[in-house]
Amino acid sequence: MNYQKSKKKGRAILKLNLDFYQGQGKEISEQEKNIIQKYIEKYKETDYENKFSNKVSEYEIYYLSTTSQNILNWYPFDSKETVLEIGGDLGQLTGVFTNKCANVITIEPNLEKAKAIAKRYEDKDNLDIIVGNIKNIKIDKEFDYIILIGIINRIEEIFGENIKLVEVIKKLEKYLDDNGKFIIAVDNKFGLRYLSGNPENILNKKFKSMVGYSNEPKKVETFTKKMLENIVNELGYNANFYYPLPDYKMPNVIFSDKQLPKYNSIDKYNPYFTENSTIIMNEIDVFREILKSNEEMFTFFANSFLIEISRKENPTEYKYISFNNMRKEDYRLITKIAEKYVEKQPVDNKAKQHYETIKENIKYMKENNIKTVDYEREGKVQSKYIKQELLLNNIITQMLENGENELLDKIINKYIEVLNYNIYNEEDYENTVFAKYNIEIDNKEIIKDLHFQKRGLWDMTFKNCFYIDNEFYFFDQEWAEENLPTEYILYRSIIYTISLRRFINIEDWLKKYNLKKYEELFKKLDDKLQEKIRDNFIWGFYSKNKDFDIDGTKQELINMEIRSDAQKAAIENLQKEKESIQKEKEKIQKEYEAYRTIQEKKFTNRVKRKVKGIIRRK
Repeated sequence: MNYQKSKKKGRAILKLNLDFYQGQGKEISEQEKNIIQKYIEKYKETDYENKFSNKVSEYEIYYLSTTSQNILNWYPFDSKETVLEIGGDLGQLTGVFTNKCANVITIEPNLEKAKAIAKRYEDKDNLDIIVGNIKNIKIDKEFDYIILIGIINRIEEIFGENIKLVEVIKKLEKYLDDNGKFIIAVDNKFGLRYLSGNPENILNKKFKSMVGYSNEPKKVETFTKKMLENIVNELGYNANFYYPLPDYKMPNVIFSDKQLPKYNSIDKYNPYFTENSTIIMNEIDVFREILKSNEEMFTFFANSFLIEISRKENPTEYKYISFNNMRKEDYRLITKIAEKYVEKQPVDNKAKQHYETIKENIKYMKENNIKTVDYEREGKVQSKYIKQELLLNNIITQMLENGENELLDKIINKYIEVLNYNIYNEEDYENTVFAKYNIEIDNKEIIKDLHFQKRGLWDMTFKNCFYIDNEFYFFDQEWAEENLPTEYILYRSIIYTISLRRFINIEDWLKKYNLKKYEELFKKLDDKLQEKIRDNFIWGFYSKNKDFDIDGTKQELINMEIRSDAQKAAIENLQKEKESIQKEKEKIQKEYEAYRTIQEKKFTNRVKRKVKGIIRRK
């Protein structure tokens, strides 16, 4: 095969291999054309997210942001390994492999898409792109990994024939090293996301996958976990299953069979909705009820599957992974839970400085005798793995549920004592965090009542703390602000522990712990800190269609202007129907009143006639 590369300013410029190309392939969509023309042809990959507008679409986030890369950017690829990527699409995952592996070959049947990948990664010297379908392509090597992410709707285009997944694997396994692995991602036909009113990902139609795409011109293969297990067994492979939420396209969290979600931990992701959605239920609430009933049922209703299959057994290294999708790129991290430890890593180089801040905070906690499970090992931030049942927010929720109020009060008062380490009083507004963020205070005397810390770790909250043998152990301390009041940390603990809302009135707790008078001031500070961290464009995308929790704070429904046309039309139709029913009701009411008046007159006249008759007889 002839992989041509030319030189430009001392570096190799990626060229396409057209040896097996026999035609243009399936026409790309308008959304894909827009992505290519508006971003890929104009900017470097590192600049894509900086060009997002406040009307960012799911297509832009999927094709251009690090969010879509979450499905595999946590995976422990080795720098010596090789990858065969089947169906490169617009290259949204290709960069993960080129950054982590020695050599990558991407097969993309569509010439326009292949050109886009080449432009996107033009300075990568470990990437080769073959244009054409696999039926015509010959490759004379074996790979450590063969990637099949979301290709079900493109199988005929990629393979030159409409075949099932089991046949796809059979055709490709000759390219897999004896110790190699297939990594596959598909949707679950019974995924709760699709039961709740989201269209499926292949035809963009509601509920079609659940009936096996019946009455559709072309048969589309659908999957459940059991179906996938049958395929793996038929092929004689071993499998590890992962469950990305909200789906494999834009994951917030990834669970595994070794760590399934629990009813009080399922809310750690943000559902998203496409323009064709008609949401009929709260997905997270329903998942919570399913988990309360039977945790194993989660795998039946999981929205999609990520499967690692191989001829040999492979232990699962990480059993749970989570991401910070709505942060700015400078603050995005990956949290990976293994059997005995938890590890954090930056999503990419942009977050490296933030990663160093975490290391500094770990050192600071140890110097000030604040117990922590975090440590630095070989330059990596890790923590001892501790069961989620010991999280302080889970313990508090359980105590509220069981009515153990007296013991709960003791624990929280002890927690407050721990927060008040190295405190001092401050009278000068200019020396506080409020001045730093230009937060105006009408009555600056209020500052005198607060207790300040020189280095305030403002995320020492209930959810970032374990309670073990009557001691508090903190973790995930990413943030620090100078001259910060400890009362603000307690305020955040209460506000950001969403599970509390099922048992208490938040306002009552703010009053109980003497925080009510600071509420407006703390809310302003919190808004400033969140604004510093949050990517407003991506946050707006997630929040535009419904109520949901962002980093623990309840975000109310954004106004009608950013609803999709389909939702607007549906609401307008419902409003018209409501008005029509009201008019019909008023009409019936008038008819009834008229009828009643007539009947009352008839009755009165009958009574009068009877009375007159009686009088005459007398």
